[in-house]
Amino acid sequence: MFNATYFTYDGVYSGAYNLKIASFDSETVEDTAVFAPTLNITKSARARRFLHNGIEYDDAPEYTFSIISQEAISDAQRREILTWLVGRNDFKKLQMHQPEFEDYYYNCVFTSADLIYVRGRCHGFTVTAKFDSIFAYGRPKKITVTGSGTTQTVKIVNNSDIPDDYIYPIVTFTMTEEGNVTILNTSEVVQAEFKFTGVRNTETITVDNELKIIESTIGGDRLSLFNKNWLRLQHGVNVLQVTLKGTMTITVPTYAMIGF
Repeated sequence: MFNATYFTYDGVYSGAYNLKIASFDSETVEDTAVFAPTLNITKSARARRFLHNGIEYDDAPEYTFSIISQEAISDAQRREILTWLVGRNDFKKLQMHQPEFEDYYYNCVFTSADLIYVRGRCHGFTVTAKFDSIFAYGRPKKITVTGSGTTQTVKIVNNSDIPDDYIYPIVTFTMTEEGNVTILNTSEVVQAEFKFTGVRNTETITVDNELKIIESTIGGDRLSLFNKNWLRLQHGVNVLQVTLKGTMTITVPTYAMIGF
C-alpha cells in the first residue's frame, strides 16, 4: 500500500533524515541486527487496545518493513535515528505522507531494527512495529447540538471499516439549567435510550461510551445519574432523537482498514 513515502513518527518528520518507508530488494543488501529488545506490552485501560467492537486480539498486530535513505547514513545519524525509532515504552503516532492517507494515523511502537548495508555502507533499517489496533485512525467527526428542551433529530453516518459491529462515540454536554439529557437511536431494531437525570445547571459531563468512563466538571459520582445505556452507532445511517437544555457535542471516531 505504501511505497517510498515519507512519514512522521512521534512528531518527527522522516524527511529530516532523508528516510522513506519503501520496498527494498537487492543482492547487494545485507541486514545486520542492531538489537531486538523484549517489549512487554499489556492492554491499557483503554478498551480499544487490542479490542475492537467485541473482537479481542491476543497480542498487538505486528508488521515488518524497510526504512531507507538514498544517501549513506553516518554513525552519528544512525544512533540518533535508532534512539528516535526503537526502544520506546509506549505507542506513538505514525502517519504516512501520501495524499489519500494524510488524514489517517496508526499508533505503534518499533520493537526491533536491523541495519541495511549497501556495498558496505548503512542506507537504512529493517524495523518491526507493533500496533495498538488493526485499524488506522481517521479524523473524528464532531456534531454539535444546541437544545432548549425540545427533541431534535440528528443524523450521523458511521462509515468506518467495521460493517458488522458498532462504534462508540464520546458525548459531552453542558447544561443551561438543571434537567435531563436523552439520546435515542431510532435506527436500531432494539432501541435503548441513553439518559442522564438531574444534571446540574452549568455542569459539563463527558461520557466515553467505549471505555465506559464518565467525567464531570463538578466531580463526584455521576454514574448514579446515568441509566447505563451506553450510546453506540451501527454501520451506516443513525437517526438520533436528542433532548436537552444546553449544548452537546458528539465525537464519532473513524476507523479505516489500510494495509501496508
